[in-house]
Amino acid sequence: KFGPQGWSKKYPFNDGDLTICARVLCNYLNNSEHLGIQVPWPDIRYILGEIMYGGHITDRWDRRVCITYLTTLIQQELLNNATLAPNLKSPDASKMEYSGYQKFIEERFPPEQPQLFSLHPNAEIGFLTSQGTSIFGMIQRVSGSDATARSLDLAASAP
Repeated sequence: KFGPQGWSKKYPFNDGDLTICARVLCNYLNNSEHLGIQVPWPDIRYILGEIMYGGHITDRWDRRVCITYLTTLIQQELLNNATLAPNLKSPDASKMEYSGYQKFIEERFPPEQPQLFSLHPNAEIGFLTSQGTSIFGMIQRVSGSDATARSLDLAASAP
């Protein structure tokens, strides 16, 4: 939502990347539970950071940022008492089913705001400006504007 933060350039991450990573994580968690073994957190971090997302990353400093995020987030505490957001700890995953865990997060997770991601409040201004420019550009395109209106280039007015 707030754009690429902490990266030296924009990378083509998308919802498909997130979906595949979620499936990989789900498979590892389910297999670990089914086989009665510990979740291989280092393996998951490697797959996500070096293969899935890491496959897009070309800059070594950006790779370091990605690995740091994964080292901080993808660990055993994620399933029990991890801080998901300010004043929100993850519940004990062993005491509830998936749907209950999902419902807990959906109901109690705070709305997206820059501070939730340790960003400056101004990060939202850039997002809202981009959204506004996109919406007005779409209105201009679908309204069948004439040549005079086309000269009002919204993209040129963006900061």
